Amino acid sequence: MIPPTLNELTTWISGACNQRCKYCFVYKLYENQPAANMSHETITSLLNFAKTRLKKNGLIWFFGGEPMCNYEGMQYTVRKAQAENLAIRFGLTTNLTQIDEEKAKWMGDHNFGILCSLDLSKERHNKYRIYPDGSGTWDDAWKGLQFVRKHINKTPQIRATFGPDTVKGIADDMDSLIKQGLTTLAVDAVYEAEWNEESLQLLADEFAKLRVYFEDWFNEGLNVHSMFVRDGIAPAINRTRSWYSHCGLGQGGLGVDVNGDLYPCHRFVSSRAIKIGNVKTGFEPERIDWIEKWQKTPPYSSKPTKCLTCSFKTACNGGCIAANYDTSGSPHIIPEAFCNIKQLCVEYFGDFTEKYNNNKAFTETFLKRRKQPEHVE
Repeated sequence: MIPPTLNELTTWISGACNQRCKYCFVYKLYENQPAANMSHETITSLLNFAKTRLKKNGLIWFFGGEPMCNYEGMQYTVRKAQAENLAIRFGLTTNLTQIDEEKAKWMGDHNFGILCSLDLSKERHNKYRIYPDGSGTWDDAWKGLQFVRKHINKTPQIRATFGPDTVKGIADDMDSLIKQGLTTLAVDAVYEAEWNEESLQLLADEFAKLRVYFEDWFNEGLNVHSMFVRDGIAPAINRTRSWYSHCGLGQGGLGVDVNGDLYPCHRFVSSRAIKIGNVKTGFEPERIDWIEKWQKTPPYSSKPTKCLTCSFKTACNGGCIAANYDTSGSPHIIPEAFCNIKQLCVEYFGDFTEKYNNNKAFTETFLKRRKQPEHVE
């Protein structure tokens, strides 16, 4: 059954970006991505669509590209929504480099949610998150982060990405940020990369360090959220596998491109593989077909035999459907790297539900809430 209203519209307010991150799924895989900004006309159609399709106090989350490349478009959207008394919340995913104090204050005044792309340390960040001329972006991003913390959120969610060649040191770098009050760290791997035995062992070594850190954080009463622990304990909580409801199915949320076309999630906008409607004309039959096709076939590993003995299996909902499509041409085929890394999460953090079931910080962060931070990619 498809919900009658949506929780979120992840909106590509701009297809442009001032960076050229080496692992970016947009520009690395789809070089011809339109760099246009969403027009006022399309924004008006977006809000008209939201009036009937978005839940009360639902979320329009600005994405791209880099949404700050169309800061004027974000302002126009908010002003128009307020003028029409629409009960809509706003937020954005940003690389931080174009945020100054004035812009941060405006977003703070309008209660924006925010997800900050920052790869834990200057060295790791500057290896992949670069400007078109090849220079690193850390200094500008760090400066923008201070404005965010001053005006929007003192402890904003940090979205950090690592690959096989930048995995070493992530535990110590996470600890460094946590000591600075940044306790919501959405740190995750590039699953599309080639993870061999050596790089997986490096990740295992980091998980061993993180396990010790987490024990200290729990004992100190720190509510440190981590996708590693969340996924590690998931099989102990989810005894029966279910893949039917998924973030990339156009059920609870949608991706909206700069032209107003609708996709099952924000990442499918880059490939434009599965269009399911437009904000001006509504949904197309493809939305139903897409959901039904997904629900009929369980997702499986690109190395299918791994599914037979997988320790993460009961919690596996197929990973990122769009990433699956990008790597294999099928949303149902999961990269083997995803399988290997999730099993490491279970190996190193799976016993936390039993070991820390009386720890307030652990139970409040991972058991009582049992939900993601506001927005995760």
